[in-house]
Amino acid sequence: MTVQTRINGVATSADGTPIAYTIQGSGPALLLMNCVSCDRVSTPQPTLADELAANFTVISYDRRGNGASPSTLPYALEREFEDITALTALVDGPVDAYGFSSGAVLALLAAGAGAPIRRLALLEPPLITEDWPDERERIATLMPTDPAAARQIYLTEIVGVPPEVLATIPATDRDLANAPTMLHELEFLPGADASAFAGLANPTLLIRSDHTVPEMAMWAEQLVAVMPNARAVAVPGQWHGVDDATLADVLVGFLATEE
Repeated sequence: MTVQTRINGVATSADGTPIAYTIQGSGPALLLMNCVSCDRVSTPQPTLADELAANFTVISYDRRGNGASPSTLPYALEREFEDITALTALVDGPVDAYGFSSGAVLALLAAGAGAPIRRLALLEPPLITEDWPDERERIATLMPTDPAAARQIYLTEIVGVPPEVLATIPATDRDLANAPTMLHELEFLPGADASAFAGLANPTLLIRSDHTVPEMAMWAEQLVAVMPNARAVAVPGQWHGVDDATLADVLVGFLATEE
């Protein structure tokens, strides 16, 4: 379908979980995949969907366990792939995907598993190797009673958010409600290094900020080396982030032409 106005709805995933979404704009379909513990309201890219709606039919959604999409236990990565499939079925024609941070890794994993995604535009996917600190048990123990402390551990000890950046993102009630899904990320991020995506042929643009940590450039280069149709670009930005208007311009340049 071609969508000219904003539509809010619920897609039923294969296991029966209702996945809340918003569709807006018109043109080629583009699925937006959030980073850890974010929903359509709390996303760190709050104007991106609106920026893109002039060129795309934009599908934004709350990943399971976040916002208006409930969790169905036990968590399994494959259920997120099924969510993506249910969302892509809402529109006609091919669907491209944009993912940020852990959402970018999820997009890579989903494409590799055969989810119906054509092209990938990815902002700073972190490639966490097995030797990263395993804080899953510690975070899981804290989460029911002190989600703020669990969130702090995730952001500082796993993500490595600098103290000055962390001070600018205090936890809201919504953030704390979404915090348990940090454990979802810890199910699929460790071990998802570049070798996991060797041979993945989806046309892919790897985007990074020119002010991000050096590891992001290294990981992008590793992905370009093993993915036959991937290329990387650096754009003006901040620590692990690019402003929505700049990002939208990059995405339009990569995705607006049909292949």
